[in-house]
Amino acid sequence: MAGGARLYPVAAAPGDTAWVIGGSILGERGTLWVGGQATSFMRDPASGWLAFQVPKTAAGGPQFVSAQGLGQRSALVLNVLPAEAAAQNVVAYIPPSTLKTVQQEYAERLRRLSSNCQKTCPQQVRAVVDRLAALGVPSFTPLTSAVTGQQVASGPLTVSPSTAVLSPQVLQNLDLQRLVPSAVPARSASSFCTSLAGIFPTAGLPTGQVLTVLGLLFGPDIQVDPTTFGHPAQTDAPYKNGQPTALLNKFIGLKGGNGKGVTVHVLDTATSATDDYVFRNPDPTRPALYYTTSIDGRPLHGQAVGQVVRAVAPNAALSYKQVCDREGNCATLKVAQALCAVAAEARRGGRHVVNLSAGGPYPTVGVQLALREVAAAGVPTAASYGNREDCAGLSKGDRCWHFPADWTRDFEFGPGIALGRTTLRQTMLFSVAGWDIATGQLANYNRGVGTPGVVNLPPSVQAPGEFWLGGWPYFGTSFAAPVVSGVLANWMACRPGVPLLPLITAPGQAPLPAATVNSC
Repeated sequence: MAGGARLYPVAAAPGDTAWVIGGSILGERGTLWVGGQATSFMRDPASGWLAFQVPKTAAGGPQFVSAQGLGQRSALVLNVLPAEAAAQNVVAYIPPSTLKTVQQEYAERLRRLSSNCQKTCPQQVRAVVDRLAALGVPSFTPLTSAVTGQQVASGPLTVSPSTAVLSPQVLQNLDLQRLVPSAVPARSASSFCTSLAGIFPTAGLPTGQVLTVLGLLFGPDIQVDPTTFGHPAQTDAPYKNGQPTALLNKFIGLKGGNGKGVTVHVLDTATSATDDYVFRNPDPTRPALYYTTSIDGRPLHGQAVGQVVRAVAPNAALSYKQVCDREGNCATLKVAQALCAVAAEARRGGRHVVNLSAGGPYPTVGVQLALREVAAAGVPTAASYGNREDCAGLSKGDRCWHFPADWTRDFEFGPGIALGRTTLRQTMLFSVAGWDIATGQLANYNRGVGTPGVVNLPPSVQAPGEFWLGGWPYFGTSFAAPVVSGVLANWMACRPGVPLLPLITAPGQAPLPAATVNSC
């Protein structure tokens, strides 16, 4: 695709209309690929933009947009939103020092953008800008307190001078590189969690356009996310009703953990008292099975995660933070708030670990910035790698993402250890895949298994992810992550810092080093 071409919006949901700006060499109509999914485009006569529909089967997260099919690494990147985020409210973050400026200039900036767009933008884009102008600025409250108006689950902002983002050429100058997940601008460790947060009541408008327009209004300093963050990550079964501690002793050599003095924060479906999540089969025409055992109606998720942590580190304190509802929908804002609460607690003292057995394909900026504060406070996070269904229905050329797990390299530190042509470095964010206790290798429920040609980043570590609790099977990367959380708690109970956990893939070899598992 020719240099100078740009996409609008920078994010869109499956079924949404998006446009290529400046793609004159492509002709009046033809075919584009979003990842590995083909879609037709047609030139809009009024604006000259090339309109295309995001394929309904498009993979989530950042996907290359190409004019020549599979294999071309185009400079254009579209951030594909989850289907449930297509037309929902959005959450925005702003520092207290700029709130008055935003309130005073919001309407005027939208008015000027609308005026500039009258002769250069498609009608659908003008309509979204005009409807945003009618909404006004919502109420903002400190990020660390509850925010009203959040439906389900949803960087600090310094307002740029208005002339910087409202020229007639503004839509032709989108910086798409900021969509690459590792390119979220770094912030100081104390900045993000002091932000204010507010919910823009934009339900019914295309979320991708809303995210893009609000970004244009306030430049690179505004951080805006969809309100939905993701979901908890979820054959006679082997070792039926086996005790987790016995299985962990058998497969990773756990001699008996401790974790005393360490708090493991479980960000999931549970509170300290209840967990009303129940697994419901999304496809009633196909039974939901673990081997030959039905799991439809299986209770709990967060509390099951906590039980796995306890099996590894029985004396660690558990702090449940409910960020996902009973249907398994997780809230961007609640996750960011919970992470900020962990960072604040860690700065007051003590040793802490975060377990986040949830995630999704969209790289929410607020969650990454909050995780950076957690890491800066010395707190490691174990995140689920993502399960096979995350990539279901994708095609060769698609990228299959799962955040926050896919940010693990952004949280690496230290000089590292040379191993052949690669260098192993410690990280404060562990991407945990499931290790199959029956076969002694990468489990077939992991993301990327069974989808040849679909590209996904490797995990940073494996751990057993199959347990029986209360007569029910719990399996998946959701339940591998708390094994690593427990290992981290044991390590931190008697040693400084965090361990180096390599990705061990030799079949039959234990997935975690024995010296790390039994660190005390």
